[in-house]
Parts: sequence; structure tokens; C-alpha cells
Amino acid sequence: MRGVLFLIAGIGAVASAQTFVGVTSGISTLSADAQTTVDIGVTATSTYKPENGALASGFAGRHITDYLSIQAGYGWNRNSLTLTSIRLPQNSYLQSRNSSQHSGFGDALLYFRNRRSRVRPFLLVGIGVTHFTSHVDGSPSFTGSPALPPRSFSATEPGLRVAAGIDLLSRSGWGFRYMFLETMQRNPISQQLSPPGARGLANFQNVFGFVKYF
Repeated sequence: MRGVLFLIAGIGAVASAQTFVGVTSGISTLSADAQTTVDIGVTATSTYKPENGALASGFAGRHITDYLSIQAGYGWNRNSLTLTSIRLPQNSYLQSRNSSQHSGFGDALLYFRNRRSRVRPFLLVGIGVTHFTSHVDGSPSFTGSPALPPRSFSATEPGLRVAAGIDLLSRSGWGFRYMFLETMQRNPISQQLSPPGARGLANFQNVFGFVKYF
């Protein structure tokens, strides 16, 4: 009998689930990378420096219980990059580039307060697929005859997303959402360095936006 009651309660919790949608924007910060090699007759170092850029995303989800929700959506961010390589005794370059990322994602959100609360902090974990593209911006500066990265390159990589955030809700169901989000994936920029870098790419995002509970 007790098992039946738990089953009924579980079905009721799922049946009472409600949907939500939202849009966000904010600031995207990419991680940097560098590499140095020292060998007989050759010393080389390379690095890239990213600049902060804009981001935008939209999402839709469903509250499965008072404390567990799922969501899926799309995100975009853009960042400028400066790639540098120095290979002694000569051959060096400095190249400015633009980059952008288009991402599709699916997340699970664990809330710490129920849906009747107007202040709902949460933790998020999810997976996504990101399409990264980069293009040269202007003419590079160089000495000697260095092997320059291609004028454009792209890569599609899976990634892991983690975040901490909060929904601040009004009685009408509209609310404000803030998240600090990190996405970790393989690094298509480091692969273009000479010598190549070894670190993965992390995308840190400060995200602000609006959410609507139905």
C-alpha cells in the first residue's frame, strides 16, 4: 500500500510540471593558452589572447518536480583573438582574428527552493555541441617566413556545461535569471598555434536575462 501511495505521488508530481522559457545576454570570456619548446638550434613560443565578447541565448524547459527541471536551447557568443608565435632565430607573427561560437545544449537544473518561492537558487549541469569559427581580421605582422594559421578555420566539438544561478520571480510568473556558466571542450584555437597548445577551451559566461514560468 505504501508503494502505491509513493507511485501516485510521483505521477502527480510529474503531471503538475510546468514549462518555462527565457532569453539571456551577457559577457563571454574565453580561456587563453600558451606553449614553449626549446630544442637544439630552435626555440619557439606561441600564445593566443582572447578579448571579452557579447553573448545571447534562448531556452525552453520544464519543471519535472519542485526541485528538478530540464531545459534545452541555443547560444551564441563572439570574441576577438590575437595569435602570436615567435620562432628563434627568426620567423614570428602576430595575427588578429574574430571568432564566434554557435551552441545547442541540454541541461538539468537542481533548485534549492520549491516553485512557490520567489527566490530560487539552482545548480546546472548539461551537455552541448558547439560550432566554432574564426576568421582573420586585417593583415598580420610578421618577420621571416612563418607558417601562418589559415585565414579561416572551424570545428564542431561536444562540451560539458556547469553553472550556478538564481531565478528571481514575480507573482505574474515573470522573473529575472542570473547565471555564472562555464563550458569546457577541446580547443580548436590551440591546435592552430605553432607550437600547438595543450589546454582545453573554457568559455566563462556572466549571463543575465528574463524567464517566464507558465
